[in-house]
Formats: sequence, C-alpha cells, structure tokens
Amino acid sequence: MSRLLEEAEKYTEKMVDLRRWFHEHPESSFKEVATAERIRSELDRLGLSWKAVGNGTVATLEGKNPDGPVIGLRADIDALEITEKNDVPYKSQNDGLMHACGHDAHIAALFGAIEILKQHIDEFNGKVKFIFQPAEEIGKGAQTIVDSGLINDVEAFFGIHVKALRNVGYVEVSPGAIMGGANSLDITLTGKSGHGGRPYQAIDTITCGAQIVQGLQYIVSREIPANDAAVITVGQFHAGTRDNIVAGSAHISGTVRILDDEIREKVASSVRRYVKGISEAANVRAEVRCEFATPVLYNSDELYGDVLDSASKVIPKEAVIPIKPDLGTEDFSAYSQIAPSFFVFVGAGGDYPHHHERFDIDERVLPISAALHASFALDQFKKRRIG
Repeated sequence: MSRLLEEAEKYTEKMVDLRRWFHEHPESSFKEVATAERIRSELDRLGLSWKAVGNGTVATLEGKNPDGPVIGLRADIDALEITEKNDVPYKSQNDGLMHACGHDAHIAALFGAIEILKQHIDEFNGKVKFIFQPAEEIGKGAQTIVDSGLINDVEAFFGIHVKALRNVGYVEVSPGAIMGGANSLDITLTGKSGHGGRPYQAIDTITCGAQIVQGLQYIVSREIPANDAAVITVGQFHAGTRDNIVAGSAHISGTVRILDDEIREKVASSVRRYVKGISEAANVRAEVRCEFATPVLYNSDELYGDVLDSASKVIPKEAVIPIKPDLGTEDFSAYSQIAPSFFVFVGAGGDYPHHHERFDIDERVLPISAALHASFALDQFKKRRIG
C-alpha cells in the first residue's frame, strides 16, 4: 500500500461518518443549506479559513510559504430529486431527495484530503483551495464559483467522481473529451382544442407531438456519423386534460448530448428543422429551444502525464485505466476557463447505476479518493519547483 493511501486509511472512519451524515441529509441544487453549514463547521474544526459563495464554500490551506502556486481541489455537494429505496442505517431522511450520484462521498473524500495535506503542510509552498461546489446536477454551480473571483489565482484544478459498477481500486484517467456537453430541448406546441369525437374541427397537438418525438430519433440515426456520439432524449411530454378533448397545446422537453461542438450545432439545426417541418404539416404552431446548456468536459493534455504519475503513487499502475467517454454532463468544465483542469473517475463498486433509487457505494473508495486529491496537489507543488 502506498504511503499516501496508508495516511488516508487513518481517516477512513471519519470520512465514512461524514459521508453517511451527508447521505442522510440530501438537499437539491442551490438549496444545500444544512450541507453548507456542516461543511463550514468541519472546516472550522480543522482550522481552515473559508469564504461562502451562496451555499458553496471555498476553503484555503496555506503551506509554509503562502506566496507559492495555488492548486484547486473540488467536490460537488448537491443531491437529486429521487426517493431512496435502500434499507440502510444512513438512508435519506429528506423525503424525495437522495444522494444518488455520490456527491456525499466527494465531500467526505475532500475532507480526507484536507487531513492528509495538513500533515504535509511543511513540505510545500503555496496554497490549496478546497472547493465545495453547489448545483452540479443542474450544471450551474461551477460557474457561480468561477464568477466569485475567489479562485482566480488557481494554477491547476483537479476533481474526482466515484463511478458505480466499476470495482474499487481502479481509477480512470484520459485526456481530451471525457463527458458530454448538453443543449436544452424545449418545444411548445399550440393547436386548437375540440371534441374528441370530431377531431376534424380541432388541431391536435398530441399526434403532432408524437411525430416530433419519433422524428427526433432519426437525427441521431440518419444524420450523425456512427463514430460521432450524440443522444436526443425526450424526458417529458405533457398534453391534454380529458379523454374526450383534443389537446390544443402540448409541451415536450428533454436533453441533447454531444462530445463535439461541431456535432452540437448540427444536431441543434436539425432539431429546429424537424420540429418546423412536422408542425407546419400538422398546422400546429411550434416554438422550439435547443440552446447551449453545458460545455463538453475536456481533460487538459498538459496535466495528463502529471495525473497518471500522481494516481500511480496511490494505486498500482496497472489499475490506472483509460476513460470511455460518455454523455453524462459535468460542470467541472467551467474551471478550465481559469487554468488547466483534470477530472478522473474512481471505482466505487455497488450494484446499481448513478441516479438509481438504490444507488450506493463501497466506502473503501473514500481513502483512495482522498489520497488521489492529496497526491495531485503535492505533485503539482513539486513540479512547479516551489516546495
């Protein structure tokens, strides 16, 4: 076992306790009030200075000379609107809310990293800024941290995400595009209501909407090259009030996911064309939005070798494996506006995927994640010839 992982193991019990507290008290995006209070209480206990950004918190640990480089480590803190179905002692106590994506583990692991780095404070010059970020699940929290100006001095950012269904002990590391960018998908249809027995007197938005939902799938299968990733998902279709009334209005919404901004523009243009053509043929008035929502998450080529080395100091080199890009989104990409950033996935076991009502993790992932944070920060200080 590596030295840093041995150090992290000493804080496992504390990290597990923290993770379970956060799991019991999930809060939705931009409403993480109790979560923020507990984070700040723990930071006070550890003697770190911190500043609030709404429900977000940026804490600072200074080395022996604070005038050196600044490294940013980030954890997201919000939960999801899911009713938990796990029968565990730390089950969510907040109805309809659940940490079903592992952000509770991210918070706890970042506290583990603080504990480790405090023990190495005499070994580096500079500062580590610990970012406890709200509202990742709606893709808006990272930008609030960026806009605060509190991290403008950071020279490199590092973040982790626990990965369900991947065995504990593996870390996924790759440069380039690793997670999708998103566009909104919002369509409002206006027709004319009427009697269900006389539809010829009405303009039916449900039949029009059904054709649109089906038609959108042809964009991916027939207009996007098979080796380019793209997904159009309709998540909501609302229309109608009674069985015997032709629906005079309908609302369709969902998401578009891509890994390339050229494909983003092509899909958005095609969505507008399909909706316009189908709705005009049905004599329905349509309003469509398919606008930029989140950027593609790109890992810095500059930091790739550094992260490989740092990860290999925590776990065996053969357990550091490439990432298969997917079309989930992650607003960690916002930090690259300031400095090179890198995001990795850490195997967390479990039997269910993220965003499932029975999602859970193998808590052995916590010391590994904490050690990865600490290893990256310490290696960055050494690389920059300051400590």
